[in-house]
Amino acid sequence: MARLPDLIAFAQRHGLKLGTIADLIGHRRRGAKLVRRVHEATADDLDTGPWKVFIYTNTLTNSEQLVMVKGDISGPEPVLVRMQSMDPIQILPGGRVSLLMHQSMRMIEAAGRGVLVVLHDFQSMGLLDTVRGRHGSGDAQEKMLRAYGIGAQILADLGVHDMILLTNMPRLLVGLEGYGLNVVSWRGIELPA
Repeated sequence: MARLPDLIAFAQRHGLKLGTIADLIGHRRRGAKLVRRVHEATADDLDTGPWKVFIYTNTLTNSEQLVMVKGDISGPEPVLVRMQSMDPIQILPGGRVSLLMHQSMRMIEAAGRGVLVVLHDFQSMGLLDTVRGRHGSGDAQEKMLRAYGIGAQILADLGVHDMILLTNMPRLLVGLEGYGLNVVSWRGIELPA
């Protein structure tokens, strides 16, 4: 697999045009919007107070995504962001995902501003695979990346640019710049003992 500097030299040597993943995403973003905001409300959480709540529809699968916004996320300062995939098995009380989500909400509350995107896409995540414990398959990984693309479109629609991702598994997310998004850092989520 060639890296970008090698590809640039190859393209120049052979008179070829070169496009990056970010270029491709930017092109698709201009012509293909896969999310639509369908509902806005305000909700209060007992621990973390009021949140703006948005429901987005994935126009490909017609699944709904929940987004919770705390405070004013406009402005140049990076915004705390948690992308949380969710399925019915994982949201049971006391489950790891439930704890991660609530702790993320507390961290956003302490910061005074941030976004929690709940990727609620059972059609693409595969409920049966979840029950059988098959999250590690390549197919599940591909579906997760597709769900993160939907999350990126939601963040772009909300006007998020620079962000601090709340995650315990930091990894390179290729192509986010095509959505106008930039991860400036990661912050771990400490779970109660």
